[in-house]
Amino acid sequence: MKMLSLLIPAFTAAVAFAQPSVNELKTFLNLTDAQVTSIRDANRSAMQANREVAEKLRSNRQNLRTLTSQSNPDAAAVGRLMLEAQTYAKQIADSRAKSRETALTFLSAEQKTKLKTLEEAMQLRGEIAAAQRLNLLAGPAGGPGGRGERMDMRGRMGAGRSGPRGR
Repeated sequence: MKMLSLLIPAFTAAVAFAQPSVNELKTFLNLTDAQVTSIRDANRSAMQANREVAEKLRSNRQNLRTLTSQSNPDAAAVGRLMLEAQTYAKQIADSRAKSRETALTFLSAEQKTKLKTLEEAMQLRGEIAAAQRLNLLAGPAGGPGGRGERMDMRGRMGAGRSGPRGR
């Protein structure tokens, strides 16, 4: 129990550190605190609404794994479970799309225009990463890839730690 009480704050800090800050987005889109709160509340409500369907999907997938691991699975039961899984996944996707539409209602026309810039940049993630790997674009602070990576003597990217080959 004592170990658990020590791990919870560390885990909470790690999760908070791993999540990107909204401040840069607030600055870029000129979001108000009220807009951020409204968007977060809408997203939280949508996640809570999806919990039941997500649990059904998890259970369905577990049943499907169990069934297909049998030596002679019932094809009709497998097909039924696959169709159910597709239905649940579609319900979740539709709910996420609706949630996104709701979140967008909190933005002004100018903010939506700026958001388009981010959508266009998302399409170039692969090209940006490749250009950074070739050192054609500078990565964010922290190294060539921006994640504290270092190049070894052979020009390979690494985390700066010794791996299985002692690099």
